[in-house]
Amino acid sequence: MFGSSLGKIVLLLFLLILSAFFSTSETALMALSKIRARHMVDDEIVGAELVSRLIKEPSKLLGTILVGNNIVNIAASAIATSLAIDYYGDSGVVVSTVIMTFLVLVFAEITPKSWAAQNAERVSVRVGRPMAFIITVLHPIVIVFTFITSGLMKILRINNNHNRPFITEDELRTVVNVSQEEGVLEIDEKEMIHKVFEFGDLQIKDVMIQRTDIVAIDVRLTYEEIIQVIRNEKYTRYPVFKEGIDNIIGILNLRDLLFTENINDNFDIYNYIRTPYYTFEYKRIAELFKEMKKKKVQIAIALDEYGGTAGIVTMEDLIEEIVGDIQDEYDEQENEIEAINHNEYILKGNIRLELVNELLGVNLEAEDIDSIGGLMISELGRLPKLGESIKYSNTKLVLEELEGNRIKKIRIFIEN
Repeated sequence: MFGSSLGKIVLLLFLLILSAFFSTSETALMALSKIRARHMVDDEIVGAELVSRLIKEPSKLLGTILVGNNIVNIAASAIATSLAIDYYGDSGVVVSTVIMTFLVLVFAEITPKSWAAQNAERVSVRVGRPMAFIITVLHPIVIVFTFITSGLMKILRINNNHNRPFITEDELRTVVNVSQEEGVLEIDEKEMIHKVFEFGDLQIKDVMIQRTDIVAIDVRLTYEEIIQVIRNEKYTRYPVFKEGIDNIIGILNLRDLLFTENINDNFDIYNYIRTPYYTFEYKRIAELFKEMKKKKVQIAIALDEYGGTAGIVTMEDLIEEIVGDIQDEYDEQENEIEAINHNEYILKGNIRLELVNELLGVNLEAEDIDSIGGLMISELGRLPKLGESIKYSNTKLVLEELEGNRIKKIRIFIEN
């Protein structure tokens, strides 16, 4: 009896070790992200390629671990029960249940899983090879159980979608936020990454220089008049129009004028303008960025649905959506939002409602309206007069400055 009991004890210990192995493997391999595994492969860590292949099929891996672990635990419980009955008779069932519960929880579950979670990379490369062998051995059994569970999930109408992306945009945003909170990223880096996400969602109309703000050159201007415009505005490129801003016929580059000798003699602007690049105001800026980069275009004319000029957008405008405003020595600093006190601000008339809501914590929304000035015109049904005001949501908007038919500045009061 002693020899038989010793054999059972040795086998029981071996099964508990196997159970701990499965628990360790499950935690280490399932906790290891595909991104981290790829880094390990790039760093040429021994065993990393095998680990990377294993975690690419999580259902197969997890199925093998669960089948193996359950077989081991059931066998261990049976041996423990047999061993306890040999010593305690009928009460041995209760004794074995209590002892096995303690042993499995402490030595085969909690301890190995805790250790594996803290050392996922190191553990995963160690368990990779034996785990690959076990997957091969248990493959026929796993196939049967996988078939049964798949059928059951279909009956219960549970969506078993294997095509779900490894990480979603919202999850990636959360990773970025947590990285900044833990000091891995600087605040500026976090904001720039978030702007990259938003870059793909914005349309040209959200970032373009509006039609009313375009500085363009009439094709009829003389050389001296063009030079005067350039001196006043200090831009590098200018749209050139004929008979109205809706008919932009070309782009004038300042450098084309500077590097031409005796230009004033018989000056003809048609000899210096370049073919304009047209786009649509509802196109996404990510697509436009690719097009402008490929075609080496620095400025594009955005058309509205009727073919008229809605605005212009430059490569610099697109880049600024990620890195923020790029100021050169000729740019005049003019803030879109000027704080007067904690609930009073002066806004530029063409500032986007989305930006106002984000920076001031208000909720200004209107269908087909993009700017704060457009919102005021929409609510009144006409162009407001200087000093005229409206109430909208928890705010009061007052027209602060008007230039012709353009709203230049609006004063906003936020009610608490």
